[in-house]
Amino acid sequence: MSWKSFASVAAVCLSIALSATGCSPATPETQTAIPTSGGDPAAALVERFKMGAGLESLANQAAGATTTFATLAQQHGAAEAKHLVAGEIARLVPAYQARWDRNLATIYAKHFTPDELRSLATQGTGSPDAAKFRSTQATVAADMQAVSSPLLQQLVTEALHNALQR
Repeated sequence: MSWKSFASVAAVCLSIALSATGCSPATPETQTAIPTSGGDPAAALVERFKMGAGLESLANQAAGATTTFATLAQQHGAAEAKHLVAGEIARLVPAYQARWDRNLATIYAKHFTPDELRSLATQGTGSPDAAKFRSTQATVAADMQAVSSPLLQQLVTEALHNALQR
């Protein structure tokens, strides 16, 4: 997967995170269910809206663009190769998800104040900071690419290695 594709996918994942994950103006009932994430408002935002949930999809896309995947497809057929790699990625994602989410939270903390992050986490699209959230997505995506590309590469490499061993 090219860096441009990675950035595009990351930007899409991040930009729809608030709306696609049910982010709406919070009611008092939902406000009490907001994760505390150890008092880190950026981590709470990422956790509440599952903003890092695109990791598995990105890993599958990246893996599918490799020569190793092409080799697996020649050996097992495209459908079986996709199944093998996707299974390995799904198995490995939990070991990588916390670091991915932590990277994303760190990036949001660079661009938003703790009060803005708390507002976004509690009020979602009803937050007065929702417009700023939308306007910073390209920057956040670029930062995420720079910080998390090695993590994504490690996940994909491990998954492909495991799939080759099967």
